[in-house]
Amino acid sequence: MDVPSNFTLHYSAQAISSRVKELGVEISKWAEHVLLETGKDLLVIPLLRGGLFFFADLVREIRTSVEIAPLKLSTYNPATNTKASTSSGLNIEDFQFKGRHVLVLDDICDSGQTLHDLTESSKDFGANELRTAVLIWRRLGNELFSPNWVGFEYTGKEWFVGYGMDDRDQWRNLPAIYLINQGK
Repeated sequence: MDVPSNFTLHYSAQAISSRVKELGVEISKWAEHVLLETGKDLLVIPLLRGGLFFFADLVREIRTSVEIAPLKLSTYNPATNTKASTSSGLNIEDFQFKGRHVLVLDDICDSGQTLHDLTESSKDFGANELRTAVLIWRRLGNELFSPNWVGFEYTGKEWFVGYGMDDRDQWRNLPAIYLINQGK
């Protein structure tokens, strides 16, 4: 697939696949423990749309059955690739958290506001435990939240595209992750 000239490859499809498999092994240990202790599958919540590719690949690496409950969020303005709001606008009243162990999957954690809000809300709705996994943890020094599992850490404000992440609602389907060079 031809990519725009202002995209620079940052994480190859092979690097992503390898890291997702490693995360799957780590998370499987927890999932197996939860199943043994409670007799219940993990409740896995992929945050859509950006986390879709990461979720699809990672959940297939988990060695136990899981229950899936997608949650669609939009914290960025697709017209400008900028933060849309300071609130994540979570509406999770329909989720069955009570007595469950929950895994939330997302493509990227910037400030961590969304994951923080979801963690706090899950406690209010009776979750036993909520853990998080993100493909990229963007470290900017203002982190509100630390994910439990991280594929890659990155320091910098550059915009990622590919593997579910978009550039103004385009290029989510790239198999690798690129940085957008704004100067080109």
